[in-house]
Amino acid sequence: MRIHLPFAALAAVLLASASSLAAQPVELSIPGYVTHEPGREQGEELNKGVTLMLEGKPAEAEKVFTKIIAAYEKSHDPAVPYRCAYSTDAKRTVEHAIKQLGGKKFILGSDVWCAALWGKGFVLIDLGRSPEAGQYLARSVEMAPMNAHFINEYAEWYKPQRQWQQSYKLFERAWQTVDRDVKGPERKVAARALRGMAFNQIEMGDLDQAEHFLKLSLDYEPEAAAKVKGELDYIAQQRAKK
Repeated sequence: MRIHLPFAALAAVLLASASSLAAQPVELSIPGYVTHEPGREQGEELNKGVTLMLEGKPAEAEKVFTKIIAAYEKSHDPAVPYRCAYSTDAKRTVEHAIKQLGGKKFILGSDVWCAALWGKGFVLIDLGRSPEAGQYLARSVEMAPMNAHFINEYAEWYKPQRQWQQSYKLFERAWQTVDRDVKGPERKVAARALRGMAFNQIEMGDLDQAEHFLKLSLDYEPEAAAKVKGELDYIAQQRAKK
């Protein structure tokens, strides 16, 4: 099973949200939105699905995530947009939705539904069903637009398809979204976005920009120096050929 470096941290966040946010609406003093939460059962199911992912059981995890998604879709009016938010990014998510939806009514909930969508996309790739995965990753990003983890994963989905520009735009979006504190909890997410941008710039022929992103990524994840050195060596080789 392909587990990216930041995955353990993301899994911890998902597990925490499953146990602590599943039965509580996100409270904000911003008018114009409605809160909606699943029962605690859905949070416990998310906990189960993420645990199965960590145990390397994608087929079992996929069934759990599918069940969660179905429960939400059954109770939710598809005509009303839904947005998910962790408690730490709820305000930014609401502000983004108000701007994007132009004042249209929307529902704000915790991240359980979005996490299930992301999880299903992730495990479908592991199951060799990558073409199916894209729609779930896209929906997770649409409904959790401030979640740089999800955006990075969606960007990764485009790389095997050699859609370098689309992948780059998503990594760039993750970089613009993520907390850029070099000692903060999202530092590895920021570094991953920068390395993703660099990868695509190499493929698109901009070696100087790729080198810049790679060196900048070390400010956020210095422990990835060996990985970055390999990429920088590759850039040097490509320059020598030119």
